[in-house]
Amino acid sequence: MDLSTVLLQVEEACADLQVPSTRHAGEQVIMSFKQMSGNLDACQYILEHTQSHVVQFYMALAVKESVIRDYILYSKEYLSNLKSWILNYCLQRPNIAPYVQKQILHTISVMIKRSLDDCHEIEKQSMLIQIQELVALDGYNRQVGVALANELVDEFSTTKASSVGLPWDFHKKTKEFFEATFLLPLFEMVLRILHQRSQLYLEKQLSQSFTNGHGHTTTINNLQNDLRRDTLLAISLNLVEKILYWDFTSKNDSLLAGTFAKEGNDIIEDALFITAKTREFPVSWRSHLIHNEVLRMFFTLYKIVQQNEALAHRCRQCMIQISGLHGDIFETEQQITDYITLMIREISELMNNLSGSMHERAASHEYGQSLLGTSQMIRRLLCTFPLPTLCSVPDISTFLHEVAQLSATCLRESVMKDDSGFDDCSWSLEAFDELLAIWVKLVQDVQSYHNGQNENRSIPFHNLTAVMTFLAEASYHIVATYIDTRLEAAKFAVNDDEEEEMNGFKDWDTYGDQLLSISILARIVCQQTLEKLQTLLHERLMQLKSFFEAIADNSSSTISDHSLLYIYESLHWLILISACILADPGEGEQPLIPDPLMQLSISQDNLGKNHDQIVMLLNTVLGILDLVSLDTSVIEISHCSPRVAETLFWFFERWGKTYLLIDESNYQSISNNMIYAFGKPESHGEGMRILHFLVDKIKTNFILWNGDSDPLFQIVRLLNSYGKKSALRNGLLKSDNFSELLTFFTENLDHFPQMIHNSLIQTIAIITSGAADEEVKQSYFQMITGAIEKRFLAVLQRPDFSQVYQQADIISEVQNALEMFDGLAMASDFLNTTLIYDFCSKYFEFFVRLLQYYKNCPEVVFLVLQFFNSFVTYQDFSELSSEQTKTVYQTIVEMLKAYSEANIGKKQLIPEEQTDEPYADISILLDMLSEIMASEFRGYSFDDLRQETKTVDCDVSSVVFYGINLLIPLINLQVLKESVSRLAYQAITPLALYFHNEERKKGNALQHLGPPLDKFLQIVLECFLFKDFESELLEPASETLVSLICSRREYYNNLVQTFISNQTSPELRTRLHDAFATLSSGVPHTLPETLLRRRDVSGFREILFRFLMDVRGFLRVK
Repeated sequence: MDLSTVLLQVEEACADLQVPSTRHAGEQVIMSFKQMSGNLDACQYILEHTQSHVVQFYMALAVKESVIRDYILYSKEYLSNLKSWILNYCLQRPNIAPYVQKQILHTISVMIKRSLDDCHEIEKQSMLIQIQELVALDGYNRQVGVALANELVDEFSTTKASSVGLPWDFHKKTKEFFEATFLLPLFEMVLRILHQRSQLYLEKQLSQSFTNGHGHTTTINNLQNDLRRDTLLAISLNLVEKILYWDFTSKNDSLLAGTFAKEGNDIIEDALFITAKTREFPVSWRSHLIHNEVLRMFFTLYKIVQQNEALAHRCRQCMIQISGLHGDIFETEQQITDYITLMIREISELMNNLSGSMHERAASHEYGQSLLGTSQMIRRLLCTFPLPTLCSVPDISTFLHEVAQLSATCLRESVMKDDSGFDDCSWSLEAFDELLAIWVKLVQDVQSYHNGQNENRSIPFHNLTAVMTFLAEASYHIVATYIDTRLEAAKFAVNDDEEEEMNGFKDWDTYGDQLLSISILARIVCQQTLEKLQTLLHERLMQLKSFFEAIADNSSSTISDHSLLYIYESLHWLILISACILADPGEGEQPLIPDPLMQLSISQDNLGKNHDQIVMLLNTVLGILDLVSLDTSVIEISHCSPRVAETLFWFFERWGKTYLLIDESNYQSISNNMIYAFGKPESHGEGMRILHFLVDKIKTNFILWNGDSDPLFQIVRLLNSYGKKSALRNGLLKSDNFSELLTFFTENLDHFPQMIHNSLIQTIAIITSGAADEEVKQSYFQMITGAIEKRFLAVLQRPDFSQVYQQADIISEVQNALEMFDGLAMASDFLNTTLIYDFCSKYFEFFVRLLQYYKNCPEVVFLVLQFFNSFVTYQDFSELSSEQTKTVYQTIVEMLKAYSEANIGKKQLIPEEQTDEPYADISILLDMLSEIMASEFRGYSFDDLRQETKTVDCDVSSVVFYGINLLIPLINLQVLKESVSRLAYQAITPLALYFHNEERKKGNALQHLGPPLDKFLQIVLECFLFKDFESELLEPASETLVSLICSRREYYNNLVQTFISNQTSPELRTRLHDAFATLSSGVPHTLPETLLRRRDVSGFREILFRFLMDVRGFLRVK
């Protein structure tokens, strides 16, 4: 090989990279050179003789790739000499481009890690000594030493390690060696550098303040220039930040073996540093971190660099991390107290500096970052330690007062604008969220100690009382400021004509966490908070009433349209906040009245319900709903707000589940005011009056907003929520005006937006199914089905349907009818199963034909699949006869045939092409098959299943057979990586169990299912052994694996032998053989027949987990 010729070719290729027309040719030459075996000598020659930075970069990269690829081809001495040569090459060229230097040092770090197993202990230590010697020198050598340390920390870390083609065990072992041997000395080294740099700048500042005649501004400018040129400081801060955020292996054993960090686009760089708690450091770091001078040094350095955005950010991240030190690194309680005291003093100074620079917020991006960073430090400090420890700190009271002031400041600043209209409230809002988390934690801690729930440590009563008093004051200050801020923000929203929820989320979703936290604070000062909300709501109610009266009288109002918009916007937020304080969301359970509110109401029993704070607030909200629920014939409707209407019904959805027709048996003590105001008739309560009122307003608002889906959707959600609570459902059915409302819904369905039809049908079917009178139930049901049938047959019975079925309006009508059928299917329960079956089964044949008509319309196809999935999911099959169940299964087989025929030869969309809902059809089919397998036992007790009772005498296997054969070509590893993976496992498991037990009974009757099960077994095993695997899927995947092994033992044994024989070394073959032997010994000989008994395989799951922790370590390669 003529090296001079190669040099010319590479230089020419690198030059071609700069020209678009020749870039591809240049890339091919570079790639060909890098892939050439034994090219290290050529790389050295080119590096020695080229002056091109681009060539230098690609040669350093080529050395790295060659060492990784051909490591075993070179002797240890050769690679050691090459590594020394490359380092000297870098040291001899101080003017080398930064990106070239970085690549060279990265290459060296890869060589060090790759050769670690082949080095003696002395050689390993020499690597650290070499870095320390470089850092001990001055100038460029020191920079190279620190830069190399940076690359080493990256290379030995979990997140940035290079792919070197070695097992996970190797990466784990080298990381453990590095953190035990190199990391702490490197930390000591960089601390010394940072201390020296901070002292240098402090001396410069002091010197310039005496000698510079131009004052403070010149001193700052000189400092800024020095910092901008200080490469050593920049890379040192970068290094110390990486070390402080190191994920210690000794403190983290939660990862599944073989789990590598995400790469490329999957890495969110900031997410590596975003955590509410500092990682725990080993005891050996105690003397280096728990040291006053070290801790102070970071704050001192921050004062120096805070005008340099990049350096300030690095330093701030370090300060956040050291603000939450905890664990074994502290030896005594006194050490913890001293540490907190020091951190309080330093952070307080930061808060004071923020107060002094608030007037500059609009002009300084750095202010926002400082505000957020300081808030994160406070959160780390106060949320890390238990309340008794914080109470023992002398200055904690003053510090908490300052934090409370900062919290309010963040809120006020979130709605500030300067004269130029500058508005960047994101920093202030993020900072407030950090501080809000602190107050919630403190309040909850105080409550746990006050209620005697925390027995670990006690707090003296007088201290606890003082803390409770302070927290009450601080909480009200924060809550009141929050309310005022929301009202101020409402003005800006009106002024800017902003549209709400541009991202499709409602305010109660977007600000849900924030509102929950505010509610926790508000409830410890609930009387003051409710009084404030009552006053503000009443004021706006009166203003709105005055405006409507003026409009009705054709007289001029003192309220402008702009002011009216503000009233509505502020009402929206006041009602929203009130709902969150009064009641919890209570998803999936009966939410109870929060105890502080109950105690407040009990304390006001003697005042009567009309003077009860909670009742008064509710009556005000009822008054607002009454005022804005107008008849469409009045002129005021043009001034109504759909947003406020939606918020009001959201309020009553949340409030009603907790308060309306309250069940006294849920409470040990209950307020009489609550019973009388919201209770049942038998308790002399007025809950039915409120329910009657709401039903009336629901009808009014459906008419008023029939063209606006948002308030209508919310009304349906309210009804659906009430329909799922027996007391409220019965109350609705007993209400005099509910029958009228139902008639209104069914007769006017055509006038409502199509998008609400599905949920409306489901909701009214759920409610009416609870009717005690069978004749009334039948009447209600006929009204519902009649409305559905009318729309469905109006389309299908058109004489020209076969000619016009592809028209957009016809497709829309078909979709709407299918969605209503789906809504009806989702309303199925044991009370209405036969009614819904009798109605829906009449149209099974039509649904199958729709698949044939609309095979090129995926939206209609999906809705047909969705209907059948909902039908088998919600129907109570124990209520159906054998013939009825058989009809369902046969129809689904026909549906699967039609679906298969319609999709033959079609390309399966991949996630990039179907980003909204990838694999939607596969997902719903998998869910359907799983439900079909379960349907055979649904409605029967566990004792019935033990006696192997069958619900019907029909063959489920035919359904599963068609379904599974349809899915075989579509299920692959990519599908299993998506969110449908859990569904995939849940569908495969019952199939394997079914095959396993049928084979035991009938021999080879189901051999047609053998090949697909073999494929699934191979895919699942490969996922476990060789692919990225989410540990959250271990439970369903383990059930799938044990079921597949039991059903296909012979094929499983063959797969195991194949995996073992594919290993390259006898040692690995033996290790894998032993691991599989242990795994196989944990597989039961037989498995139960029913899905309910899958919990019996928990022992296998534990064996599987140990198996994976063993074998993935050497099978997974990076």
